[in-house]
Amino acid sequence: MEIFVMENVDKANLVKQVAELYEADSFGGIIELLEPHLADLDYDLALELARAYINAANVQDSNPQVLATSEQLYLNANALLDKYGMQGKDHATYLFYKGYALFKLGLTNDAQIRLQRALKFIKFGSEDKLLPTINRMLALCQSYDPDNTSLSLSKEDEQRLDEHIRHHFGKYQIIFKTDRYELVNVPPSEDRPFNLIMTRGVSGRRLNVPGGVDPLTNSRIELAVCLPKEWEFSNSESYNLWPVNTLCDLINYVLTTDEFIGFGYAFSKGKPVHSTTDFTGGMLTALGAYDKECQELTLTDGSVVRFFELVFLFPAELEYRSKHSAPALLELFDLKKVIPSPVRKRMDVCIQSVPVNKI
Repeated sequence: MEIFVMENVDKANLVKQVAELYEADSFGGIIELLEPHLADLDYDLALELARAYINAANVQDSNPQVLATSEQLYLNANALLDKYGMQGKDHATYLFYKGYALFKLGLTNDAQIRLQRALKFIKFGSEDKLLPTINRMLALCQSYDPDNTSLSLSKEDEQRLDEHIRHHFGKYQIIFKTDRYELVNVPPSEDRPFNLIMTRGVSGRRLNVPGGVDPLTNSRIELAVCLPKEWEFSNSESYNLWPVNTLCDLINYVLTTDEFIGFGYAFSKGKPVHSTTDFTGGMLTALGAYDKECQELTLTDGSVVRFFELVFLFPAELEYRSKHSAPALLELFDLKKVIPSPVRKRMDVCIQSVPVNKI
């Protein structure tokens, strides 16, 4: 099953250009070529971009044309690969790239798991050239004392989080797993006729908080997005998947940034998040369909996990948010009787026109 469908992109031409750039060792050129198509890349080209990130990171110190740090490039590769976890779980090349990026990020235990799995799925004749490198990396992994607990919840807190989600939101199905979190779907019910897509484990990372903000009650978050009742994750059409991909981008930002992220946090992509919608960004709000007690969980160390919903916004709404508070923008939704989620065709509360959205 393909997660992405190439839209308005000449894949054959891109593949040819990528091959030529690799011949010239122009990894930065590949990144510049493929990044503008990030929302529309299919699995094969996504692997090419991940490979370019990794190669560019490997030569970063001696390549002044690569502007990002090597760590950021490995983070970019890891975040991109996370989006294709279902397709790559039995693919040796994917698992090798994933293991390599994790190793370079210091997550040796997670890297070892991916590399060992890669050995099981090598296709001889096309991927066996990976064998020596994988074996060398496995030896390196085993020589380190892996410490991968700094971004993880304890077993007891994992159980608390699981029980909280099941009790307050409902039984869920796991959509996919990454190294730091799971994405789960609480399916529609009679009371709440929408799909609730939630993270489970993002709260393992404690966020930096600004001065005057209590770190005990504001440094852990889990994220969610509400999707229409008829939404189908199994459908390979990309218009069904951009909300989840946008959520994944935000999750990866949360897990790698030093920025404080909480209620009212807003972001703009500067362009539509996908070719099938006019939304260009989003904002974190409370989970509007749930009581306050559902939206907070106290862990064993006394810290509080807060649950936030990602709602998608139009350019004028993001412009308004940049000049006003989050509650002020939400008041506009109330005044105009517009529900910001689940994702659907709706009016822009900051202008009178009704943009066309295909969800």
